[in-house]
Amino acid sequence: MKDNPITIGIDDSTFDLKSDFKTTQLIGVICQGIRMVNVTRTEIDIDGNNATEKIIELVRQNEKHVQYVFTHTITFGGFNIVNLEHIYNEVNRPIIAFNDKKVELDSVANALIKKFPKGYKEKIKCILDAGNLYQSRIQTAGGISKVYFHLKGIEISEANSLIKNSSIDSKLPECLRLAHLIGKLF
Repeated sequence: MKDNPITIGIDDSTFDLKSDFKTTQLIGVICQGIRMVNVTRTEIDIDGNNATEKIIELVRQNEKHVQYVFTHTITFGGFNIVNLEHIYNEVNRPIIAFNDKKVELDSVANALIKKFPKGYKEKIKCILDAGNLYQSRIQTAGGISKVYFHLKGIEISEANSLIKNSSIDSKLPECLRLAHLIGKLF
């Protein structure tokens, strides 16, 4: 791994499920090391099924540079759940999907069944296909924090090193922290 790897951090913008708007922004922030070098965005359907393809598009727009893909969870715009394996296979870049906390799978499954009585199986399959939820402790400016994540195309030891080298102000890597902040503006 290079000293200053180029990463893209992807997060959704804020949205209101009770609004008439049926889409939200998906923000991609590209960093070299911890320095932001570009911002890109696209639109996804709230509670839709297009976040996987939209993430692939964002990465492909910057594929000459991007070495690693980071996402803030595997759910965007409500329950627009991504297929990490498909993203990895399409862009051929290691991907790490971060969670702030452990996920209670039974609660998520029940919510999906209730909200999508005819389409919940594919969404649950994406969650299960994400694989193990790993945990790491990150030293940041605010102290030691736990972070949870799924992996595709990268070993746990390399992922831990990458996470620690790209996280300074929060337990999330800088590209994700910035994508989250930018997403609050929309």
